[in-house]
Formats: sequence, structure tokens, C-alpha cells
Amino acid sequence: MKRLFRSRGLRPLPLCLATVWRLAALAGLLVPVACAAVAPPPPPGRPVSIPIAPGPDSGNAKFDAFLVGARATALSQGISAATFDSATAGLKPLAAILQRNANQPEFVKPVWSYLDSAVSARRIADAKTMVARYGDVLDRIAAQSGVPKEILVAIWGMETDYGAVRGGFPLFAALATLAYEGPRTAYARPEFFAALKIYQQQHYPLSRMVGSWAGAFGQTQFTPTTFLKYAADGDGDHRIDLWQSAPDALASAARLLAAQGWQAGHPWGYEVRLPRAFPYAEAVAAEPTPIAHWTALGVTRADGSPLSAADGSGAIYLPAGARGPAFLLLANFNVILKYNNAASYALAAGLLADAMAGGPPLKAAWPRDERPLSRDERIAFQQALAALGFDPGPADGILGRHSRAALRQYQTARGIAADGFPTAALLKRLQKETARR
Repeated sequence: MKRLFRSRGLRPLPLCLATVWRLAALAGLLVPVACAAVAPPPPPGRPVSIPIAPGPDSGNAKFDAFLVGARATALSQGISAATFDSATAGLKPLAAILQRNANQPEFVKPVWSYLDSAVSARRIADAKTMVARYGDVLDRIAAQSGVPKEILVAIWGMETDYGAVRGGFPLFAALATLAYEGPRTAYARPEFFAALKIYQQQHYPLSRMVGSWAGAFGQTQFTPTTFLKYAADGDGDHRIDLWQSAPDALASAARLLAAQGWQAGHPWGYEVRLPRAFPYAEAVAAEPTPIAHWTALGVTRADGSPLSAADGSGAIYLPAGARGPAFLLLANFNVILKYNNAASYALAAGLLADAMAGGPPLKAAWPRDERPLSRDERIAFQQALAALGFDPGPADGILGRHSRAALRQYQTARGIAADGFPTAALLKRLQKETARR
């Protein structure tokens, strides 16, 4: 057949079409035929239709409306219809997350109680076990990133107790619940779409994609947007799995901290001893000051040795006021805050890292006789400061930077150590003053 076509200067027809023509010729007929193997392409310019999934039916009209809008947004961001529909099939808002999202905790745990569990003897022992188990991996990651292995293991312990507690909320249900309404929509919506991109790119089973109620996941609790920026392959298998692979989780944490400016060879901070006449109004953790200034004031390390001028600048931190331990915080402390923006968390991570490296325990004692103030008491604290002319900001029960600055102003005006630490005794004094007025 091929020789026949070539001898006549013709090109061979596709086999199916040539066969049909021969059969048609034998029958004395020539009919138009289309072969399935050579189906013609669609005409150019024809619009491509996007498959429409059945509308969501969670029983919550506002949640369903969010999903309808989110589908359109996802498709515009390059997320396929199949990805979105698979991730959101049967999705409903989670009641447990709605409750956590709406309610503010009534009491705040004092920092020493938090540290008792975060830097317990059991957690320190487990940390040393993990350093030994993953020694080669940790040494390689530390050499590449400049982040000490002790800091990486400390964060691993703080986040999930070395992978033991990772959260059990379905990731898409948790993020959609936070994203459709409530105080965390601005946070949760970008995270929801980032999670869809991860699902589309990495092809994880949905059953594995679980995390905390706030949408963090894996052994080092990354958010989806953080994963897309900093996730790293730590075990060399060309996949990234923060749920199952400890090396991946540790390498990802190191990459994040390095990108945030971790200074290799420098500590996060350390305990210090303050002189008797220390000006407590200067102890503001957010305001680093040259080490030479603290040395001139008589500040030393807790063991009495001098501060290191090579550390540049640092801030004095009094997590329990003038009666508790004092710390000099350096630049790397602020890098830990990029991981979790809570000073007590960063302090616990630093102390846990020091403990697993054989560092000494704290020398100063915590004021364990102080009790935490209830939310109503914290609001009363702010109201009393405002009534006395010291602006603490809105009376919302959150004694943040603004409220503590107002408290320092009040303490300075009354000749009290201006440590900015609210206590029940200070609240009683404030209320007495406001009552007299």
C-alpha cells in the first residue's frame, strides 16, 4: 500500500480512512467518513465553558454565598474548578471554630505558669532526644541557614510537642469557617486560597490536610501562605510534607527564620541583673537601646559578668514586672516573634533552646503570689487609668502596649517603679483614687 502511494506521488492516507475508501470503492460507493482517531479541532475563537458545580448546600445561607463567591475568585487565581470542588465538597462551618472565633478568653495565664509547661523537664528531655535522633539533619540545616539546631527543635516542641499534637480540624473547613464571617476574615481568606493552591500543586490526600482551628498545619504549624513562601525539602525526596517528614518541617522553619533576618552566631537574649536604682520606665521590650547604655546604668548578666558590646543593641524585658526576672532581648528575639507574635512564646522558645544546650536555670524567682486579672478587671484597669487622665486606649480588656504605656505614666507620676505590670494591688489603688474623685 505504501509503495503504491509513493509511486504515484501521493501521500499515504491514515489507515482507517484508506481502508474505508477501499471498501467503498469495492461497493461502488464513495461516502464521507469521519474517523474517531483524527477528530477535527474546535473552530478557533470558540469560548471554553467552565464546568458549573452544584451549588453548596450547608444549611447556612451566608456560608454558601461565601463559597459561591470564593469559587469564582479561586478560578480567577488559576485554581481549577476540579480542585475547588473537591476541596469544598460537603463543606459546612464548624461549630467548635465558630465558638472559638467569637469568644475571648476570660483569664490570661501568668507567664510563669506558661513557662512551667512550655519549658518543663519532660519537654527539655524530649528536646535532647530529638537533637540526638536528627543530629545529622539538624547540623546540615543549621549550617545552611545559620539558625541553631536548638532554636529549631525548641520551635518544633513549642508548636506540636515534636510532632505529637498537630491539630485535627479539616484544613479547608477550618479556614472557610474563619473566612466567611467574624473577626478573622482578613486573615483567613488569603489562607483559604493559598491552601487551595497547595492542594492543587502538591496533591496531598484531603484526609491528611488537617491542622489547628486557626488553619496552621504540620509539625511546625505553618499557615498556607507561609508554606507557599518558605516550605523546604529537608529529607531530599523531592516532596515537601510537613505532616509526615520532620526534616521537611525543620528545614522549612529554618528557611523562614533565616529569611526574617536571623543573625548567625548571636543569641536571642539572656537573663540580666538590674541595679537597685534602675529606671524601669526605660524597660520597653519594643525599644532596643545600645548595649553600652545598659552597661553604663549598671546592668550585668545574671551571674554578674558584663554584657557583650558585640551584641549591638537590646531591650530590657520584664515579663512579670519589677518583682520577676529581667531579660535583655536581642535582634534574634524579634525574629522568633515573626514565627509567633507573642513575647511569652518567644521567651519560652529561647529558654527551651538554652536548656537543651545545657544552659543554667533562671536565677531570679517569679512572683507566684500574683494572680492574673480577669477580663472585667482588665477593663476596670483601663477605665480607671482613663478617669485619672492617663490614656490607655479603648477599654477592651487587652492590656497591650498602649495600656502599659499609660500605666507607666501613672506609676512615674506616683513615684512607683514604672514597670508597666498590672497587678490586683495596683487596680485597688487606682479604684480608690477614682472613687475619691
